[in-house]
Amino acid sequence: MKKFLAILLCALLLIPALALAETDAPRVIDEGGLLSETERQSLTEQIDRVRAEQSFDVVVLIPSTLGMKTATEYADDYYDQNGYGCGVNKDGILLLVCLEERDWATSTKGAGLDMFDDSTLYSIEDPMKSRLSAGNYYDAFTGFVSDVERVLKSADRREVLYLDDAAGILSASERATVAQKLEANSHVGYYCDTVVLTTAGLGTATAKAYAEQIYSSGAYRYGISRDKVILVVDMGAGKCYCLTQGDASRYFDTETLQSLEANAASLLSAGEKVRALTSFSDEAYGTIEAYFANVAQPTRTKTGVQWFSFFRLLIALGIGAAAGGITIGVLSSQLKSVHAQTEANQYVKKDSFRLTDRRDLYLYSNVSRTPRSTSSGSRSGGGGGGAHFSSGGGAHGGHSGKF
Repeated sequence: MKKFLAILLCALLLIPALALAETDAPRVIDEGGLLSETERQSLTEQIDRVRAEQSFDVVVLIPSTLGMKTATEYADDYYDQNGYGCGVNKDGILLLVCLEERDWATSTKGAGLDMFDDSTLYSIEDPMKSRLSAGNYYDAFTGFVSDVERVLKSADRREVLYLDDAAGILSASERATVAQKLEANSHVGYYCDTVVLTTAGLGTATAKAYAEQIYSSGAYRYGISRDKVILVVDMGAGKCYCLTQGDASRYFDTETLQSLEANAASLLSAGEKVRALTSFSDEAYGTIEAYFANVAQPTRTKTGVQWFSFFRLLIALGIGAAAGGITIGVLSSQLKSVHAQTEANQYVKKDSFRLTDRRDLYLYSNVSRTPRSTSSGSRSGGGGGGAHFSSGGGAHGGHSGKF
């Protein structure tokens, strides 16, 4: 019995460590040989301290080559495949530097997508790039980790609200699955969060008032955007309500919102809780994606007639060619034609010019060079350079470029 209690006590003591570090993989990987052993050890100790104090993973990766991948793809995949990250959402940031191709990339995950937005990333990437370009690799890495720590210490560490299961309909593992799906679909570059709120009963409150009360409580942060599509599940009344905040009202019409409500209610009635909530997130994301795809389509007139056609184009070209031909004919008729001359004999007096010496001299050359453009940031605003996905489907933020 005493032996069993001792084993149980040891297991309990190990839980905090397991929650913090879910992998024993090293946090400094120097395949490129940019650091001495002393520098690598010192950088590792600095990262370990930041991880322990901030519960946030930091990785410095120096691959010898990127192979067929981009710097961003390599960084995202390496982070996921080696199990980095703290907590359920794998919070952390990875810095990749490849000397062979002079590529760099940052990759954020979990809470890192919200805490390290574009402007914050630029503020820590710019000094890092300057040190890399100067060949001060150790200073670049230690300075980067110090800047990450500074951001973490000043960051608002409140949770970003994607799931609030006040009704308690989900187990711990189910909550993790649903929350990860909601968060992943919120970080796809459209800046519209998908959110689920469950309640034992709304009482006299409306679904909109309930959602506004939760967000105004001060317990949560908004995250990268105030544009949200929210599913409120009222377990007391057995009803689902779908509503929008911010510009999300442009993406969802009344019919679409009602369809989302009906689909979620149907799956919940069948006892498929996780599928109901994850399907809501996927369907909502699909609607947002379709909206932006349609925005890029050619516009039509109010009568539905598309004014552009190849027939109209041919008519316009014909009219233009006719007008141009008439104009050229009129101008040409006004010219006085002369015979072409191959020599200048008729314009020079005979024997008035004599060439006594002939030499070819090379004076100078004019060479113009244009620097090759490099990418020093992404795409989009917010969310750490807009989200992208690893080959395993994990949502990441970050930037990339050359040094």
